[in-house]
Amino acid sequence: CDPTSRYRSFDGSCNNLRHPTFGVAGSTFRRILAPKYENGDGRTPRLTGVTGAKLPSPRLVSVAVHDPGNHTAVNVNLMVMQWAQFLDHDVTRTPTTVASAPCCTAELVRSGVLHPDVTTGGPCFPIIVGSNDRLFTDLTTRCRDFTRSDPAVDDNGIRQQYNAITPWIDGSQIYGHTEELARSLRTLVNGKLRVVTINGEDFLPADEAATDETCFKLQPGDYCFKAGDVRVNAYPGLSALHTMFLRYHNKICDRLKAIHGDWSDEILYQEARRLVIAVIQRISYDEFMVQILGQAASKYGLLFGNYSYNSSIDPALSNVFSTAAYRFGHSLVSDSLTINGQVVETGDLFMRPKFVLNSLKNLTEALLTENCQRADRWYTKGMTDRMFEKPGGPKTGQDIVALNIQRGRDHGLPPYNEWLAYFGLPIKTFDTMEQGAIRYRGVYSSVDDIDLYSGAIGEFPVNGGSVGGLYSLILGDQFRDLKFGDRFWFENLGDVSSFTSDQVKQIARIKFSKVICDTVTGADGIKKVQLNAFRPVSSTNVLTDCAAFPDLDIERFWV
Repeated sequence: CDPTSRYRSFDGSCNNLRHPTFGVAGSTFRRILAPKYENGDGRTPRLTGVTGAKLPSPRLVSVAVHDPGNHTAVNVNLMVMQWAQFLDHDVTRTPTTVASAPCCTAELVRSGVLHPDVTTGGPCFPIIVGSNDRLFTDLTTRCRDFTRSDPAVDDNGIRQQYNAITPWIDGSQIYGHTEELARSLRTLVNGKLRVVTINGEDFLPADEAATDETCFKLQPGDYCFKAGDVRVNAYPGLSALHTMFLRYHNKICDRLKAIHGDWSDEILYQEARRLVIAVIQRISYDEFMVQILGQAASKYGLLFGNYSYNSSIDPALSNVFSTAAYRFGHSLVSDSLTINGQVVETGDLFMRPKFVLNSLKNLTEALLTENCQRADRWYTKGMTDRMFEKPGGPKTGQDIVALNIQRGRDHGLPPYNEWLAYFGLPIKTFDTMEQGAIRYRGVYSSVDDIDLYSGAIGEFPVNGGSVGGLYSLILGDQFRDLKFGDRFWFENLGDVSSFTSDQVKQIARIKFSKVICDTVTGADGIKKVQLNAFRPVSSTNVLTDCAAFPDLDIERFWV
């Protein structure tokens, strides 16, 4: 490691000079509780409950417990859901194994036996659907493909899983987590990132290697986006945020170049990257986190003005954070978006770049003006029946609740009550489940079998927040570590990589609303945004002229 380096590495290494591998891409997820596999080493995922009975099909749990419902949140808009996904793709990606043949066959459904991979550590762990399902009713759809996460065997021979990217909040979804990927996204001129310009507006560059597995091109001129994270095309709102920060980076480059004409491409790129990361950190912790954790955000020291770097902190994500707790955002997704006056169902939005290319302003306004769903046990059908459904291909969609439950069993996450006990919270009986008591009793043999993801999402929210008590503890602990264990955190003063205290104050002025104003531009651009972009317009959160938001005094930033 070079202790004099002003800039982060792309792979997360050397952030911690005492422990250079802390936070490096490819790190094994940290365990809070020991895994609970069917066998000791994890070759076989969690399959049975405390009585020895088979656990219910994840799809059955989804349909019986997490039925469709329109439970709109009161005080938070869809931008909260969208930032949650954008931030998720900065800190975690769990790679999966590749099966040599399809995991699902009609014979597998007909026979009712386990796929042989399930007990031998192979890739296939398909989800079997009951014959009375509301949608998947025939032999060709009653088995849903699912492959296990890539294994990382620990020193005791127990199957673990790993994070393919860095856990740091370092803009890796924009810039990439390897030098090679980062370089492929650059123009190598004036520090800028590559763009495709259409009608005078800059968009993300094209990914020539994209397939129908990641992006649907439905009209002439459509193309699949390329960014620092491969999931950029998953949802139009996500692609919109990527587009905003691509433009924001290039705008900062222009402003720096105008003042520091002698700076090289490399310096301009790194200084703009450094500022963009700082702005993302500030928005994530000082604006977004309060919407999720409420008053607990302050308790964990997540708000601006509370910083002291701690080199003893290992920022590795916990398995439970990545596999369950931070997937709470899937419950926030609404069943539709209104774009250009047209109501578009969520199932018709996935992996379609046309909504960004045609309607960035209208898409952004929808995220700002439409409220998200509450984080609760109810999910929209767009998420449980039609996620990533292929155009013209009914019954090809996925069920995010079933996938999340199956992923938890794949990783050996202990059931819900064991997590409550660990954190000192009251354990549940069927009668004390906060939502859906009768429904849980109808599918699980014992309350002690309830899968963590299913149980915790149904808790009533903490004061001022969106998630329940258990998830707030898991999220608070993790986001605290990601802040105070980061030597490059924008508030950390006195290091060779640090901003000055004056520069930190400049960064603290920037609201997400200002970023939106600066990047959704043009003749038909956004002219007004509410003060807090994560809450709906109200008498206390009024629409504000873009010119009124404070900006960076770029002259205060130098090398």
